[in-house]
Amino acid sequence: MSTSTAVELVVVIGAGSMGQAIARRIGVGKTILLADLNEDAAGTAARTLQAAGFPTSTATVDVASHDSVARLAETASALGAVVHVVHTAGLSPAQASPEAIIAVDLVGVAFVLEEFGRIIASGGSGIVIASQAGHMLPPLPAEQNEALARTPAGELAQLPFLQPDIVTNSGAAYALAKRANILRVQAASVDW
Repeated sequence: MSTSTAVELVVVIGAGSMGQAIARRIGVGKTILLADLNEDAAGTAARTLQAAGFPTSTATVDVASHDSVARLAETASALGAVVHVVHTAGLSPAQASPEAIIAVDLVGVAFVLEEFGRIIASGGSGIVIASQAGHMLPPLPAEQNEALARTPAGELAQLPFLQPDIVTNSGAAYALAKRANILRVQAASVDW
């Protein structure tokens, strides 16, 4: 299937209430591709958006999987010109282990920024919902900030300061992931 530039596409990753609210705000006159790990949640949210008049389709994505995110970007590109990417998917410290939070909240965001950075339309934009927790950490050494901002996504989880023996609780993993989100979005804004 070839890319159609006549269709402007908003890709929303995370079918929860934040993703739906943002889709309603920026999706007017555009087609929405709603992606989530949970197919049922994506379908329910899509039906709600469709009932409100938004052309919406769904896709399944596991943001912790590079292949899954790459497939989503390919699917989106085939549907139209990706003008907005909204990333709301994530885990809270109460939901998951430190390793899972690093995989989803840190590496998953990096995969999305890398893959959609390759296909975003000229003038397109991205929104990554993070948390003030990223600002609650004490300052990190400059080399850690640089590593969080620029390490290829597939190598992030191997950084020495992100290892399970160093990041031993979910709250610390969450704060580190959110700090990384800030740094990666800043870096991606220049690259995009």
